[in-house]
Amino acid sequence: MKIYNTAVSLYTPQIGNKANKKINSKRYGVELVDKKTLSNEQITSFKGGNPLKFAKNYYKYIKAQNRANNLYKYIVATNGNKNFMLRNMSMEYIEGLQYGIEVFDNLSMKDIQYLSENLHVIAVKRGCNNMCGYCYADAKPQNREMSWEDFTKITNGFKKLRQRLHNLDIYGENNPISQSDPIYRTTELFYDSDCMDLIIKDKKGKTYDFIDLATELYNSLGRHTVFDTSGWYRKNPIKQKRAEKYAQYFSEYQNMGKLSAFNVSFNVFNASYIASVKALKKGDIQKAKDLRERFVNNMANTLFTFTPLLENPKFDILVRAFGLNSKNSKYFDISAMYSLIDEVLKKVESLYKSDLNGPQKYIKTVPDYEKKLNCLKNKLSKIDTGLNSSGRMKSFMKEFGIIDKNMLQYDDSVKNLAEDIQQRGRFHRYITHRLIDTDGKVYHMTYASFFPTEIQLNITGKDKPAPALANLYKDFLIDRKLLNRPEEKTVTIV
Repeated sequence: MKIYNTAVSLYTPQIGNKANKKINSKRYGVELVDKKTLSNEQITSFKGGNPLKFAKNYYKYIKAQNRANNLYKYIVATNGNKNFMLRNMSMEYIEGLQYGIEVFDNLSMKDIQYLSENLHVIAVKRGCNNMCGYCYADAKPQNREMSWEDFTKITNGFKKLRQRLHNLDIYGENNPISQSDPIYRTTELFYDSDCMDLIIKDKKGKTYDFIDLATELYNSLGRHTVFDTSGWYRKNPIKQKRAEKYAQYFSEYQNMGKLSAFNVSFNVFNASYIASVKALKKGDIQKAKDLRERFVNNMANTLFTFTPLLENPKFDILVRAFGLNSKNSKYFDISAMYSLIDEVLKKVESLYKSDLNGPQKYIKTVPDYEKKLNCLKNKLSKIDTGLNSSGRMKSFMKEFGIIDKNMLQYDDSVKNLAEDIQQRGRFHRYITHRLIDTDGKVYHMTYASFFPTEIQLNITGKDKPAPALANLYKDFLIDRKLLNRPEEKTVTIV
């Protein structure tokens, strides 16, 4: 039986009776939500707050939920799931749907749609001690992290919103401007941190690691995430044990299914290797040798530890170096990278032989030894020379006098992007992403630049500012006035 009208309008119609009359549930073809469905936070708000304000907000929520129900029925009836885009729907039509979701307090549905679209990062921790020479995030050894309570407040908020929208896409993955351009379909848990260090605590001091974080993200937001590491000091027993735990956990198919990629970064920009090159240039041969050996041993141990993941297509080794056409890059080009790869492979081969002849933790047979080693060689055979100019790369190149005319530049397009956002608001034409920082602030991000916004999620740590983001474009603030412009070309389902 048809219980809804499929008329499409470019403007938001007046739906429902006036506030002083009872809501006609039959008109919407749905049952009204009764008081039992309210969350504890809504009930608390009713008991301790203004009853009139509660009644007004609850009425808006009921009306918005009924409209969301009709929207979902229409999409199902027309097989429109693959073409549905929340940004093309009128947010005024479902304003109030966020009611009672504490993390979205004081945010409109337009705000929420904007921050949800291409949600690329929820930075649970900020800062990194690795100090890689090319770091696009220009990471510093800072330490600012979310509490587990704040993280789950965010994830539960998205979970509730997705439930109210019947799990329709709120992330903009059907966005037509993305079909010919790359778009991140993941939500990473870091921006300037190594995933080996993503450990947060709750108020009682209990720790939660990457497995806990990735599982919570996947279950609540329905999003895959990425694991990235440049390795760790092999004699650090805490990190070694943690890495072995991750290797075992993600070796199981269903667990790796929570990730879109598991990456190890192996490149010529490692801090130990750079220090080795500097020592060599100063004539301190022994120091240079020791630092290089330390880097090679650490990387060999990292790859050996992640042996259980080698054959999974989601596991990759990101090998980066300058191309042979760059100038003054003798110690940081493909040739230097191949030399490091050979040294690391010899170390791993030695570790595999010792394992085969000893505990057989990863290598149990000769064919297994050969298979794993060949797999590792294959993953190390592709060197990426498509480097970009963001973060510390500029200062690194200046220090060593390196010139690369093929270097990708990201700074030139920032001004054009700002102008387009000013003209079109949240309907701008560029592929961009959102980042939620450790203090709940939302940033508009490209690959290497950030625009501040007025949006901030309601979490406990919102008054403790996060470290400043690198490449922050301070000349332009994306304010609510810009994001909440009257809608003129959005679609509503009556």
